[in-house]
Amino acid sequence: MSEERDRSKVGIVLAAYGAPPRSDTFAFEIERLATGVRQRGGYLIAEVGYNDVSHPTVEEAIERAINQGAQKVIVVPMMFVPGSAELEVGIPEAVATVQKRHPGVEISYAGLLLDYDRQVDLILDKVGEYDKGTPPTMVEQEGPVRLNMLEAGDVAIVHELVGGRGFVGRLAALGFTPGAEVRMIQNFGHGPLIVNIRDTRIALGRREARRVRVSRRSTGP
Repeated sequence: MSEERDRSKVGIVLAAYGAPPRSDTFAFEIERLATGVRQRGGYLIAEVGYNDVSHPTVEEAIERAINQGAQKVIVVPMMFVPGSAELEVGIPEAVATVQKRHPGVEISYAGLLLDYDRQVDLILDKVGEYDKGTPPTMVEQEGPVRLNMLEAGDVAIVHELVGGRGFVGRLAALGFTPGAEVRMIQNFGHGPLIVNIRDTRIALGRREARRVRVSRRSTGP
């Protein structure tokens, strides 16, 4: 069996603490990591679960992966330093609970993402951006933002879509592909947004717009 076929039966669960409505931005970034696991790692089954009262819980995320056909599930906590009892104890407990319900599925807790050298390199790379004498421009500092953050008249370039294959495929069919230019026509801060992309006006729900990552090109009047 090829590596790709093996991966099609492997589910990845990113386990985090905290979720919307408390922290919509945090949830977006965790979903973005799951998308990266699918796209760059080739693991088509990648879910996010939260180790608190928010949903989906870690248990629910593992169940979702199994329902999609995963025969092996690897649970990775989104924590880079030790010290959180909620994650260090709660996640292994959730894994053990689901394992009892599915004895035929291999469910593994991957442990903390403790890689001292790589973490130091990331810190030094960020420090270097400001210590080399030429700080990044405001646009470079801002980086990609969510589509719903644009104001009327703003023009941006689609950077990526954060979501499952169904969502990505549907939005791509509407013209939201990486590199496409999008102009915000209407954004009242509530209700649907209206944008112009590929010479077509499209209305998007705010929840959908939050999952479209764009790079701001210019601001409106």
